[in-house]
Amino acid sequence: MNKISTYFFNRQNQLVEVNWFRKALYLFLIYKAITYVYFFDELFSNESFIYHHVQFTDVLQNASYALNNFYTPVLGAVSIALMALLSLLGLFRLSNYVTNALLWYVVLNVSYFLYPTLTGGDYLLNQLLLFNVFLTSKKTQHTFKTVFHNVGLVAIKIQVCLAYFLAGLYKLLDASWLSGTAVYDTIQIPEYSNALLVSIPFVLWVIINYLTIIYQLCFPVLVWLPRTKLYILAFGFTQHLLIAFAMGIFSFGILMLITYFLFLKYDEAPI
Repeated sequence: MNKISTYFFNRQNQLVEVNWFRKALYLFLIYKAITYVYFFDELFSNESFIYHHVQFTDVLQNASYALNNFYTPVLGAVSIALMALLSLLGLFRLSNYVTNALLWYVVLNVSYFLYPTLTGGDYLLNQLLLFNVFLTSKKTQHTFKTVFHNVGLVAIKIQVCLAYFLAGLYKLLDASWLSGTAVYDTIQIPEYSNALLVSIPFVLWVIINYLTIIYQLCFPVLVWLPRTKLYILAFGFTQHLLIAFAMGIFSFGILMLITYFLFLKYDEAPI
């Protein structure tokens, strides 16, 4: 109990790593905002192909779908502008609890509005932005701010570990992953491949298939051990770059790499 109390109450942990994590996260959101502007007609105009109206009796649920339920192109443009502006405030360390909470809310609404286009990376982004509200990039002696910061830090790490472990667990229930052909089958889909990937021998894809399962199941344990941490992060770094740039699933691959900043160094032994 003393160790847990010391970890959460005595000081803000991993300030350097948190600052790098937040900078990368805000830069990623600015990239997303630019992408939305580029595809504005397809995604946000009156002729967009994804608009759908949702109404709930619950006030909180409706708040999450405000952009969807009261949509106009002007409101869409304002949401993108807010997303970019709030991210810039964070990038230059001018954000606070209120601006980060508003950023999470805006991105959540944009995500729900663009629901048919979402990937696993978008769901992860919403979770990271929620926990990011609790973080602070500046040193503070305030007890509550210190606790909020450390809770947010631990929550992100737990989220990443759960994401990996559950992904590995579900792969054990999938016939194509168990047979070793899942990654190879994906590479045969033109939208997730290129000439270089297709030319790689089948046996190598089978090895990558099983290494991916092992990696995801072992990550929640090996990432905390000094002797194995760098190796498991290096494998993940390679894997997610492949997912992002070779397979074209950019958001998920880059967001997972952004979370790696928080695993590079620990102020204390894992609790």
